[in-house]
Order: sequence, then C-alpha cells, then structure tokens
Amino acid sequence: MRARIALAFVVWVLVGTIPMSLAASGKGNPATGQKLYLESCRNCHGPTGKGDSDMAAYLTPAPANLTSKATQEKTDAQLRKVIQEGRPGTAMTGYAAAFDEEKLNDMIAYIRSLKP
Repeated sequence: MRARIALAFVVWVLVGTIPMSLAASGKGNPATGQKLYLESCRNCHGPTGKGDSDMAAYLTPAPANLTSKATQEKTDAQLRKVIQEGRPGTAMTGYAAAFDEEKLNDMIAYIRSLKP
C-alpha cells in the first residue's frame, strides 16, 4: 500500500513538472516566434523589438524595449504572463486566446534571441 502511494506521488510530481521543465528549457522555435512577432507585435514594439515603431510615439507609456536588460532579465514565466494577460494601464493587451503553449514557447524563444 505504501509503495503504491509513493509511486503515485512520484508520478504526480513528474507529470506536474514536465510541462514546466519543457517551457523553461527553451524548447521554442525562434524562427516561428519571429513570424508570430511580426504578425502580432511589430506594430507596437517595432521591427527589431526596441519599442520604436511608428505607432510607439502615440502610446503612453511607450511599448517595452524587448532587447533591454530589464526585459531580458525577466523569467520565461514572467514573459509568458505579460504576453497572456497584457499589462494594465498600457496598450499591451493579453494574447491568451491567440497563443497556445507551443506558440508562447516560440514567442519567448524569439524574444530571447533579441538579447544584445
């Protein structure tokens, strides 16, 4: 009986951590993420992610510079949350309905590739 409970616990822990470890391990495809970025993010964050689009001049606060140290130091979980939920008080809306887990991983991989 104890062995079954222990085995069930180990399986529960492993199943619960596999998706998290895959996301944290950088399994996203930056090339696919770039395509998603160009379709959904470029209008505000600019063609290279520096927050310098033509539209940025009309947004207060300005869009985030995705190449900045502050953005690049965010964890994948923090970036995922901003992409999914947006940022209150800014023009950044949430994209939870638009991006499934695979697309989020791809987008985060692309954002990581912008690191100077």
